[in-house]
Amino acid sequence: RYMAIDKEQHTNLLVKNGPREADFCFQETPLHPKKPDMGTRVIRICDSVLLENVDVQGVVVGEEIVLLRWGVVKITKIHDNGDLEGEHIPNGNFRAAKKKLSWMANVQSNCPVVLQEFDHLVTKAKMEDDDNFEDFVNPTTMATTEVIGDAALVTLKEHDIIQLERRGYYRVDKPYMGPTKPLMLIMIPDGKSKTMG
Repeated sequence: RYMAIDKEQHTNLLVKNGPREADFCFQETPLHPKKPDMGTRVIRICDSVLLENVDVQGVVVGEEIVLLRWGVVKITKIHDNGDLEGEHIPNGNFRAAKKKLSWMANVQSNCPVVLQEFDHLVTKAKMEDDDNFEDFVNPTTMATTEVIGDAALVTLKEHDIIQLERRGYYRVDKPYMGPTKPLMLIMIPDGKSKTMG
């Protein structure tokens, strides 16, 4: 599992007692928490953290949240623009925290990623003989979302299949080739109804 946060719809969290970006701190974590035989990888940790906007709605000062694979952070301040400040609690109570959040260190080595999701070409599940095909052509068959991915994504090769936490499974269409040529991922349908972006 890899992490990615929406490029536009995210909130910044300053972990006041966290390591600075220049400290180059990493933490080892399983590639998949329920399948330890898949091996491990390292994730970057630092005092500047990105969170999904939707995940932090309703957070209040004094609340303890869990940054998955790092630890408990107590929220100490909420800025007018929605950004947060908090303090890492090394031996915090994971079970007591209501919000367990995906996150990413906000560092320069993060990987720019474009997610693509495709929908059905027609809007009707089964066409009848007297249906006019043109009446059921789906006007929007592709959704594109730009995200900020963790640095490990730069190692992926074309056709690799990965999971992005809380987003789904993806196939690498084009590997990362530099800041102006981001990683391109195509969503693999899971059989459930899609949200298209």
